[in-house]
Amino acid sequence: MYKITILEDEQSQLDKLLGVLSRYSEENPSFEYSVDTYDRGINLLTSYKQDADILFLDIKVPDMLGMDVAKKIRLRDENVMIIFVTNLTQYAVEGYSVNAFDYILKPLQYASFSAKLSRALKTLSYRNPGVLIELKNKESGRRVSADNITYVESSGHDILFHMGQETVRQWGTLGKYELLLEKAKFARCNASFLVNLKYVEVIRKDDVIVAGESIPISRGKRKEFLSAYAQYKGGTL
Repeated sequence: MYKITILEDEQSQLDKLLGVLSRYSEENPSFEYSVDTYDRGINLLTSYKQDADILFLDIKVPDMLGMDVAKKIRLRDENVMIIFVTNLTQYAVEGYSVNAFDYILKPLQYASFSAKLSRALKTLSYRNPGVLIELKNKESGRRVSADNITYVESSGHDILFHMGQETVRQWGTLGKYELLLEKAKFARCNASFLVNLKYVEVIRKDDVIVAGESIPISRGKRKEFLSAYAQYKGGTL
């Protein structure tokens, strides 16, 4: 089931959007969805749980621009598909700054809406972010694809998620994330590290090079790690 979120302050426009969604579902029985609606940007930002598949955003709502809402959402959720609903075509170019998928012009026309929603759903099926990890701090949270995490490190009572130039610290244990990350092709190389096998460059006697960084391989985990990597590569080592 797809999770749809809508920001639209005009009831008549919201009714039209809900109507075309309903019609699309009737014509495409495999499209099952749930929908949350908001008429103020601040309400959406306060309630957003980083679990939407598609976000339809009106460009102009009373309390803030939809573009500003999109920028704040994108900081928290890199995977949600953003589609602007607007009669202001000049915002289409600015949409690239938040990696917007598309925009739909008002007044809504079913043929155009249907074509763009079909394209969005097809893209979602190909994109498949796979395992999503929710990272939180005291002020906010966001979802990241496990595919973007190079390795995870245990440090005291915290877990460090390494993503290129960015490292995010969370409270917890490796065990909390291990089963989930195994689905995303991570493997332990020692008691303190889970490595994304996608980023393995070289495996040496005592360490593995992951995205340019050396991580120790313990004697007790070496055989298991090599086996996991061999399965990932589809062969044997």
